[in-house]
Amino acid sequence: MEIIYKPFGELSPAQVQDMFRLRQNVFIIEQQCFYEDIDGADAKAEHLLIYKEEKLAAYLRIFPYGVKYDKEANLGRIVVAPEFRGAGLGEVLIKKGIELCDKKPIRIEAQAALEEYYNDLGFRAEGEVYVVDDIDHLQMVLA
Repeated sequence: MEIIYKPFGELSPAQVQDMFRLRQNVFIIEQQCFYEDIDGADAKAEHLLIYKEEKLAAYLRIFPYGVKYDKEANLGRIVVAPEFRGAGLGEVLIKKGIELCDKKPIRIEAQAALEEYYNDLGFRAEGEVYVVDDIDHLQMVLA
């Protein structure tokens, strides 16, 4: 397993392509959510990529404290490639993301169906469920 953590400008062209391909394949194609994934925010984020067998297996982006939210760090675009699911890689990814955040609290915008999963990692729901691109979401915070 190879773990890469870099700002956007330091990712290689191949790593950027892998990142966008994985996000597109899961969030747009698999989940049938047609939205603008390339949102202009990647340049402000740090990127955590986990490669297994020379394939991008898991990814998330981190907005340090004060970048996306005034008083919180943020983990977003949390994704595990379908062929690597069910082996605990998501937990490895999220725990590494938490470790790399400059400080707590950490906010995520989670799919509501994954609330229990994120609870097990220490996140707590905040507010009501809301819909984004036809998928129920909720804000969750790790204090």
